[in-house]
Amino acid sequence: MKGYLSRTVHRWQIRICFWMLILFSCVLSQVSAQKVAIKNNFLYDAALTPNLGVEVLLSPRWTAGLNAGYLPWPSNDRHERKWKHFLFAPEARYWLCSAFSRDFIGVNAVYSHYNVGNVHFPFGLYPSVRTHRRQGDLVAVGAFYGYSWILSPHWSIEAEGGLDVGYTWFKNYDCAHCGTYYGRDRKPFVMPKIGRNIVYNIK
Repeated sequence: MKGYLSRTVHRWQIRICFWMLILFSCVLSQVSAQKVAIKNNFLYDAALTPNLGVEVLLSPRWTAGLNAGYLPWPSNDRHERKWKHFLFAPEARYWLCSAFSRDFIGVNAVYSHYNVGNVHFPFGLYPSVRTHRRQGDLVAVGAFYGYSWILSPHWSIEAEGGLDVGYTWFKNYDCAHCGTYYGRDRKPFVMPKIGRNIVYNIK
């Protein structure tokens, strides 16, 4: 029964990722002749999370994007520190001057599956995962503000910050590296959105 439930949850996660990719592919098909940018958030890189984003031009002041990150290690429960997750985050931006230049505001959505334990987040965020392990999923929506500095016709740097509000459901375990399960929980949460992106403009 446990294996069946695990496979069911896994299929549900795959379906979410699949439909998000289909939605973004539809957007890309409508704007394939427009400007496209590829980006990397090097704050996520500093946290050992490989990530990539794609952003496309919809109009002179509107863009749409999809950001994804995946941290697969450590791969077993013998490690005392655990921070495995994958994340998909579609977003829309309104540029106050012109697309891909200077100030922008935006809205975003987030879906993530995570397995976290013995992690000390900055500013005292999520203190319970310092001594316990949580494995579950989260969804969130948020808003943000940012600025883009153009370095050359193809390269730019962005800084962005905002706030996401969401809901998470998860399993609790006694410690980061053991499998002693003691129940499920669910709760709302607030998390900051911070980005420092290096951007390559294809068109």
